[in-house]
Amino acid sequence: MLPKLGLGTWLCRPAVRGVFWTVAVFAAAIAGVCARERILKLADRWDSPQPIIDRSAGTLFIAGGGSLSPNLKREFIHLAGDEKARIVVIPGCNVEPSGLQEYADDWKLLGVAEVSVLHADSRSIAEAPPFSESLETATGVWLSGGAQTWFSAWYRGTKVEERLRGVLQRGGVIGGTSAGASAMSDVMMAGGRGEPIVGKGLGLFPEVIVDQHFLKRNRITRMIKLLDQYPDYIGVGIDEGTALIVELKHGQLSISGTSYVMAYVPKTTIGEPRLEVLKPGDHITLADLRNPEAAIVPGWIAESILSGE
Repeated sequence: MLPKLGLGTWLCRPAVRGVFWTVAVFAAAIAGVCARERILKLADRWDSPQPIIDRSAGTLFIAGGGSLSPNLKREFIHLAGDEKARIVVIPGCNVEPSGLQEYADDWKLLGVAEVSVLHADSRSIAEAPPFSESLETATGVWLSGGAQTWFSAWYRGTKVEERLRGVLQRGGVIGGTSAGASAMSDVMMAGGRGEPIVGKGLGLFPEVIVDQHFLKRNRITRMIKLLDQYPDYIGVGIDEGTALIVELKHGQLSISGTSYVMAYVPKTTIGEPRLEVLKPGDHITLADLRNPEAAIVPGWIAESILSGE
């Protein structure tokens, strides 16, 4: 009669030990293949999206206000061409002529050699072609804080707006913070505390309503109330110190900074309305954001995809 042998005794036998490790290695290989397939599926979603924005090129750099780190600003400069960047700054409020140079100096301190400032206080000025000639060669435009209604009052539907679209069509970047972020929407969050005030923005980011200082100033309620009026729109609330970067050709979204972006997604044929919390490093497309079965690609996976690892 054979003695009873424990697992440890069996594994001490060379033949059994060889079989055991063969099975273990095989199982690990299968697990690795499954994990790789999962990552590749996520990569496909990020790398081959179905665009919902009808724009040939260009990038939006939408910041939530507050104190923006030098690193965030350098990301914008990088998108504008690094040392070849030609940046135009458009203030979001009335500025005395003596104060305009400060807007340019802020960017020159970060190493941008060519910076100009556009400031109109009437639509007739904004409509005059010579006023906005600098936009014809700009690689980046920055819409500063202030009041989003300032941008819509003086620039919407003018030569300035036409040339802003030209910057994007040439593959440039338009960035903005606080009021300059909200002004990028078509349906624009124009203000309000509990009750939203709706306006018309520059229409650079269609199908999306942007709000800023979102968590810091607790603007969740007013976003939800505005989306009740526009149920087909995605609502994007960007917190301070954080930027939503939108590559318009394929509708790719990425998050950079220190806080979060809250995306309120409307009801679709395959899912109920929902909230997505996007953190720095996350990537997703607008098309996938509308799809409740799609996954957000975490930063570490996106980095491995981009590096080819």
